[in-house]
Amino acid sequence: MSNDLLAFPFSLRQLQYAIAVDRHLSFRRAAEVCGVSQPTLSAQLAKLEAHLGVVIFERHTRRVLTTPAGRELLDRIGPLVEGARDLADAGRALSDPDRVTLRIGVMPTLAPYLLPAAHHHLRRDPPLPRIHWLELQTAACEARLSSGELDAMIIADEPSQPSVDHVELGFEPFWAVLPPGSSAGSAIDLPELARWDLLLLDDGHCLRDHAMSFCMLPSVRESPFRATSLPTLVQMVASGYGASVLPALALAHETARAEVVSRPFADPRIGRTLRMGWRARSPHTRQMRRAAGRIRTAIAQALEIACAIWPQGPGGDHVLEQVSWPIGGE
Repeated sequence: MSNDLLAFPFSLRQLQYAIAVDRHLSFRRAAEVCGVSQPTLSAQLAKLEAHLGVVIFERHTRRVLTTPAGRELLDRIGPLVEGARDLADAGRALSDPDRVTLRIGVMPTLAPYLLPAAHHHLRRDPPLPRIHWLELQTAACEARLSSGELDAMIIADEPSQPSVDHVELGFEPFWAVLPPGSSAGSAIDLPELARWDLLLLDDGHCLRDHAMSFCMLPSVRESPFRATSLPTLVQMVASGYGASVLPALALAHETARAEVVSRPFADPRIGRTLRMGWRARSPHTRQMRRAAGRIRTAIAQALEIACAIWPQGPGGDHVLEQVSWPIGGE
């Protein structure tokens, strides 16, 4: 009968080193992230490989490769490191729940427009724990949530990992942004959008995928130009390069000093559902649900303000009807 209390021939720190090298594919960069010298990290990984009897990494002069056997082990190492991090977080949360710092990732097409509006709601009585925000694309949010570097994420897709719990924060409609001189006022149908080349963000931004899923009819042409930010997109539209799509929360800020025409879409389904997700076993689940309730309220109020600035939707209040979902409590 095996004894589960015998000492292991490797340490949790060695497992963390392996995760770091696999993530960065560089011993130098992994050592910097882990706060140790490169010789120390290399020596500890050599001991780990010797204890496990497997070569995890191929060392080359200018690159590092993960071996097939190493990949199989790393798939097992990841949950162990994550579990240890959850254990440490649980200890801090149990000792003083309000002194923890929650690390929350937010996608770049939402962060500048949501966070100022959400700050007041998150700090009202009773205040939530301190939040450290990170602006990251969706794929990076999911990866860092899985590794334990984030406690939660706010994205516009359903989480791809089954171990992540999530709640919906609300629906954010999209608006068409058209070049100067375009007709204004009424809602726009997708076939009308085909008059212009469609300017979109670069690959990796989920807003690009959402816009393409709604707007890329056979008659719509995508511009070869790719932007890395919404301000660049709007300025390109103002210069007459084509049309684009903006989320409602970004509309007022990004079009304030640009000569463009903004029009809502006639189809109220054109938009994105915002979601907040966290690891199902997180010790901060209670705080996450409280934060989600307050962020949901902030989004609802910010959208009402944003859409009220442009009341020319069909029927006058059609745009506000799109965003009037029930506001959940905490």
